[in-house]
Amino acid sequence: MSVVVTLVAFVLLCFKSSVLFAQTDGECEGESCASKKPTVVWLRPPELGIEGSGVSITSGPIYDAMAYLSTHLHNYEHQYEAYPVKRAWSLVQHQHSAQKVYCFYGAAYQEERAEWGYYSQPTSINLPLLIVARKALQPSLKDELDTAQSQPTQGYFESISLRALLQQNLRTVLYNDVNNVYADTVEQWATKNNVVRLNGLGKDLGMHTIALLESGRIDFGYVGHRELSALPEEQLDALNVYQISELSQQLRGTKRLLCSKSELGQAVTSDLDSALTHITSTPMKSQTLRDINFVADGYPLFLKPLFDERWSKVMLNESCDSATHLELYKNLWFSVTH
Repeated sequence: MSVVVTLVAFVLLCFKSSVLFAQTDGECEGESCASKKPTVVWLRPPELGIEGSGVSITSGPIYDAMAYLSTHLHNYEHQYEAYPVKRAWSLVQHQHSAQKVYCFYGAAYQEERAEWGYYSQPTSINLPLLIVARKALQPSLKDELDTAQSQPTQGYFESISLRALLQQNLRTVLYNDVNNVYADTVEQWATKNNVVRLNGLGKDLGMHTIALLESGRIDFGYVGHRELSALPEEQLDALNVYQISELSQQLRGTKRLLCSKSELGQAVTSDLDSALTHITSTPMKSQTLRDINFVADGYPLFLKPLFDERWSKVMLNESCDSATHLELYKNLWFSVTH
């Protein structure tokens, strides 16, 4: 009799173990999932400053920005992963479940993306976008007249018009599956002669743009401060840097989170919006997020007053008198260029 009891107990134990293993190894279901938090996978493309193992991001300035925001989303577990842009979009569009959602951090708002994803509110703000060139760029005569008649753009780099450059058939590069404000602006005047279209290739696009400049394939291209700050001094000295006149004055929010169009994706973006309201209404937390974003974008310190001013206008909806900072800007610019 004891042998039979022992055998039955052994069978039941094996069955229970197999059930537990199945739940651990696969997607959990039923009441056993009630206490398990769903997972948010934050996605970024390969870029400078990202460190990790395999696809996992474990450190770096961009990681710090994502991680800080995630600390305000207590109802979820969080992972951070890097994929080429096309792969990242595919994950957001097609790979989601009740317990896991993929979200691209840093997405620019595009109406067509809203058809397959949920956007959060902006988590940061813009500074004037930069283009770089190997040779000095000359605006057209009409552009010079337009600039003289328009309100001057506050900044530290010579301002130049994308329209003027493209109308001269100077070449820039646009990357497939990368839609941002630069690409949208270029597309207005794009032809087969002034735009080179390439795949992102899973590389840092700013550094790839610099390589295209140095090889002579393009005449100018959009490069961020993070990439410029990583260049050796002699390489940086060989480049001419300009701010884009069409994209310098407009203040806008940036770095939205774009999540899968699922119930979980909607919940995550809604919760992040609530968290942003709390963060920006709390001075210490707002300052922390502002400073983390400044570092994540690789901005030089002399641009900090301008970034802080724009943050107040966009994220805090405050009215700032920019004239009060103008002399400070000039002094900071002089100190870093002389």
